[in-house]
Amino acid sequence: MALIELDHVGKTITGKQLLTNVSFVAEEGSVTTLEGINGSGKTLILKAILGLIKTTGTVTVNGSKVTVSGRYPIRAGVLIETPSVLTEFSAFKNLQLIADLLENVDETAIRQLLTQFELPVDNRTKVRKFSLGMKQKLGIAQAMLGQCDLIVLDEPTNALDETSVQNLIGYIKKLQLVGSTFLITSHDRDFIEQVATKRIKVKAGTVDEIV
Repeated sequence: MALIELDHVGKTITGKQLLTNVSFVAEEGSVTTLEGINGSGKTLILKAILGLIKTTGTVTVNGSKVTVSGRYPIRAGVLIETPSVLTEFSAFKNLQLIADLLENVDETAIRQLLTQFELPVDNRTKVRKFSLGMKQKLGIAQAMLGQCDLIVLDEPTNALDETSVQNLIGYIKKLQLVGSTFLITSHDRDFIEQVATKRIKVKAGTVDEIV
């Protein structure tokens, strides 16, 4: 069943056409990847799907039309561009702030997720001391917290070493098995080949090929 549908989605800023007639479907429980060079429009497509930007055409999620001002139709965990972390807090506190907005996410779940991504579980180590890779993993953990219906990851393998990438692949597959749907942008071909159930190639603001 289709969870996400884009029908001739377009975006123009100051007279420049950034997205043109973008149309595709992402099935429930799938891992759909958007591939393309930097500036091809991948992140803009994610923002359109999340209702973060106004577009022409139609974006439908779970049977409801997505609008900038409307309530989002399903629970979504999101990592867009760079991790939105509070560096004066610990990793635990960063996740706890999100968990307070979710149902049935307790401290045990937070600790398990931090352990999964090999991040400090204590509440003393501040994020400002983290490496780029550790901050990236925390951003991913924020998106994964609570096993949302939709998980959106924008270039998640940035700054990750090979072990961390393999760990991420395993966890994506685990959450997919319990029903999460993934939308992922990436230029990492090996990563894409290991996780994708549908591959969408984006070129110059339009869908160039669907595999």
